[in-house]
Amino acid sequence: MSQSHKVAVASEEPAVNFRTRTGRIRRARTRATILAAAFEIFDAKGVGRTTVEDVRERAGLARGSFYNYFQTYEDMLKELAAEIARQINAEQSERFEDLPNLAERLWSYLRYAILRASSDRSCTEVLLRVTPLVGSLTDHMRTHAEREMQLSAESGAIRVPSTDVALDLGYGLVTMTLRRALDTKSAKRELQAAGLMLLRAYGVEEAEARRISRLRPPRMPEIALRTAVLAQFAEHEWRDHRGQ
Repeated sequence: MSQSHKVAVASEEPAVNFRTRTGRIRRARTRATILAAAFEIFDAKGVGRTTVEDVRERAGLARGSFYNYFQTYEDMLKELAAEIARQINAEQSERFEDLPNLAERLWSYLRYAILRASSDRSCTEVLLRVTPLVGSLTDHMRTHAEREMQLSAESGAIRVPSTDVALDLGYGLVTMTLRRALDTKSAKRELQAAGLMLLRAYGVEEAEARRISRLRPPRMPEIALRTAVLAQFAEHEWRDHRGQ
């Protein structure tokens, strides 16, 4: 290969990489636009009545092009639900990771998930549509929850015959409380009762369980949940594709 040809090939490669990277970034932005449009439709029609065509039209996409970004409507919901859960998980860790009382930390995590998710009806609908009755949405979230439960059991903060069943109880409580929140605003006393009953099921002494369940709820972030979710989704997409 001649020297001049080598130079020509070398000069072409960055251009190809640049075009590829630009295309991926544009795709990431379009996916974020689709999710933002989906939220607008959810607010008007609900998650169950929204269609791909509704989202496509609101996002300003050509007919049929939605499927270039998400395989199905359910696929879009699953990705959105994972982003919602990931955002809540990050906020939980930031606020409660260093709490020394592990039983208090467990309830703080669960209560925060309930309060933060229920602050946005559409986010709640997405989570309930996608999330099984019990379980987590990503491997990272499941690993984090299992670790917290195991630490609590090993330290004696809770006394349960099975940490797996204990996790199921926690997931189930969050799911059913969110489902109720769609119909009626959860009362403070009901959330306290849920905390008391769950902690007692975890083997926490009555007085301690009552104290923890009555702790003042944390202050919620000023930024709306969906705003934080969409911003983080765009950031994740940008970061993932920028390095490719």
